[in-house]
Parts: sequence; structure tokens; C-alpha cells
Amino acid sequence: MTKTKGGRFMRRQRDARADVGVRAESIAVGWNHAAPDWVAGSLSLLVGLVAFGQAYADTSAKPLNLAQYRGKVVYLDFWASWCAPCKLSFPYMEQLAASYPRDAFVVIAVNVDHSRERADAFLSQVGAEVPVVYDPKGQIAGKFHVSEMPTSVLIGRDGRVRYVHQGFFQNKITQYETHIQELVNEK
Repeated sequence: MTKTKGGRFMRRQRDARADVGVRAESIAVGWNHAAPDWVAGSLSLLVGLVAFGQAYADTSAKPLNLAQYRGKVVYLDFWASWCAPCKLSFPYMEQLAASYPRDAFVVIAVNVDHSRERADAFLSQVGAEVPVVYDPKGQIAGKFHVSEMPTSVLIGRDGRVRYVHQGFFQNKITQYETHIQELVNEK
């Protein structure tokens, strides 16, 4: 155990998630299993955490309620209009959404631009059909510890974060699809 800045003790533990096929380092602080501020950038901490619940973009935006997708695999993609790889990822997300039954899989794109106009111009350019949630204050992105664009969070049918993909790389599409297929095939 080591002591944090706030005086609380932190216990570090290795967590081998054999059933998921993922190794992640988890940190538990007291009884609160939410990641403390000083580890906000560590995406491996997300693996295994429950994602279903309410996350709000801001008071003027429609809330994102992930609980309504319980029983489905959720591909939650964070993007911005200034992000070049995001332009490449949108056709891929459209293809994903069309490849799986709607009762088993959903793609949701979360935009983090401060300007809704820039986001809308980007969407017009790429011809996006997937549902888009606007998060100009970064509240949803903060909840998922997003630090790079794009970042995709794969949530299993049980609401637990199972995989996190930072960036979008054509040479990793097979890996992305393997992760998605694994989760869609789980019952």
C-alpha cells in the first residue's frame, strides 16, 4: 500500500481477466473503485468497470443513457472535427453498424468539439448515419478518461467496459473486429 496526496491509502493489484482475455492493472482507493484524478489518463483502469448509467453532455444537449443499451454490445467512439484519423474511422463505424443486428450491437459517436457548427460540418462531410451525442464540456469523455482522438470504448452486454482502443489504425481493424465479434457472440 502507498499513501496518496489526500492521505488515503491505495492498494495496487494485478488483475488477470482470463475470461475476457485482457490483462489490466486495477487500482482500488478505499471502497471507491472510481479512478482518482491522478490516474485519469490510465485507460487500462476502465476495463471491467460498469459503464451503464447516465452520463450527461451538458444542459443543452440530450443526455446519453447507456442503461437503455443493456443486453447489447456498445461501441462508444469519441471523436473531434479536427482529428484526421476520425475521418477514417467514420466509414468503418458505418460499416460496423450495418454488419451486426441492431438488437445485438450499437455504435454511438460522442463529439467533444466546443463548436457544434464544426462538428456538424464534419458530419456533413463524412456522411455519418450513426447516432451522435455532443459533449462540448468533455463530461462524458472525462468519465471514460479519454485523452486521445479517436478513442473507442467497447462495452459488453453486461455493461462492463471490455476493451479500449486509442486511435484508429487500418492495420488493427482485424483486432477491433475480433474484440467486437467476441462480445457479440457472448450471451
